[in-house]
Parts: sequence; structure tokens; C-alpha cells
Amino acid sequence: MFRIASFLSKKNKTSPVTGDSACNKCVLQGDIAVLDLNNVFQLFDYAGLSGELVVSTEGNQANFFFRKGVLIFGTLAVNRKRIGEMLLESECITRAQLSECLKTHGSSKGEARIGELLVENGFIEYKELAELLRSQAKKSFFETLQWNSGNFSFYADSSPDEREVLINEKIENLLFEGLTRLDEY
Repeated sequence: MFRIASFLSKKNKTSPVTGDSACNKCVLQGDIAVLDLNNVFQLFDYAGLSGELVVSTEGNQANFFFRKGVLIFGTLAVNRKRIGEMLLESECITRAQLSECLKTHGSSKGEARIGELLVENGFIEYKELAELLRSQAKKSFFETLQWNSGNFSFYADSSPDEREVLINEKIENLLFEGLTRLDEY
């Protein structure tokens, strides 16, 4: 199934990432078994689309945000590695530093973000955090290229939370890198 919806006939839908319902109309949706994500991403690039692409497969969901066809943010509901784990593995922080921030995160009922807490406490530089978050977003993109079943929906004019680190990656570059990675396996 592949469908382009009329702007006038669709009701507003709330974004799963931002919770924002203003101007978030589902204008494109389909089955990735029929129209694979490689082609969907190319459409976003060529058409210069802006908004949120939600891709769902069994056991996971990806949210990608585009501005004029450029990927600006991406995340998976089920990430293989959390940012704290990535920072530990890269030896940017210690386990004690992560534990301290996790405690603060827990006491804030999840409002305080781990990365922000690490920067605020001087455990890492913002630049290091931003680079790892970019890497995480790119890995999310590459993982979804392997999905061959599920659905996608595109919500026009939706933006990520203003606290997110934006990656500003051209789709053609990501697709080339992603397809090269797939060929290596």
C-alpha cells in the first residue's frame, strides 16, 4: 500500500516524538515491503520535503526529521546502545560520572537528559556529546535501511524537540554510506 493524502482531507495527528499536533498532517504513508525505505529517503531528498517520517517495523520504530530534504535528526525507539554506554565505551566518561548523572536523571523523573547532565557537570564537552549523538542518529538511519517489512508515515511541517542535536546530513551521502555498509556484510 502506498498513499499520498490530501492536505485538506486529513485530520491533525500528534507526533510520537514531539507530541506536537499543530500542522502535523499525515501526507504520505505506505508499506516498506512495497516501497522500500531507500526510495522513500530519495523522494525526500529530491522533493526537498520538511517534516517527520515515522517508520514502524515489528519490535521497533524510527523517527526521522527532514528540513528541505536534509536529514536533521533521527532516533530509534529501541536503540542498540544508549548514549551513556557509547560514552563509556569511547572512554569519554567514567562509570561513576554516568552513575551520578543517572541518579539526577531518575530524581528528575526523566526530565533531565543524560547528555545535558554530563555537559552541565563538566564531565564531557558539548562537542563530544554532539558527535556521538550524530553517530547514533546515523546508525539509526543505517539500521532502518535493512528493514524490509513495516509501514511509514510522513507528517509535514513537524520539527524535533528544540533540545535535540541536529545532524544536517544529505540523504544521498547517507544512502551511499549506508548501502556501502550493507554491501560489506
